[in-house]
Amino acid sequence: MPTPKFKLEDQVIKKNVKSICLSLGTTTGTITEVKEKFNRRGRVCYYYEVTWDDKNKRRSEHAQHIFVPAP
Repeated sequence: MPTPKFKLEDQVIKKNVKSICLSLGTTTGTITEVKEKFNRRGRVCYYYEVTWDDKNKRRSEHAQHIFVPAP
C-alpha cells in the first residue's frame, strides 16, 4: 500500500521540472486536505489540497509527486 508523503499543515513548495534542471517555486503552501483517489488499476493515489501563502490565498489540488517539503 502506498503511503502519503505529507501530513496536514505541512509546508510544501511546487517543483517545476524543465528539461534536465530542477527549479523550485518560491511560493510556499500549506496542506489543508489529503484525498485518496483510485487510478484505472484500482491503486490508491494521494492528492493534496494546498492553500498558497500569496496575497490571494488561492487553493489548488495536486498529486503528491509535484511537491517537495519547504525549507
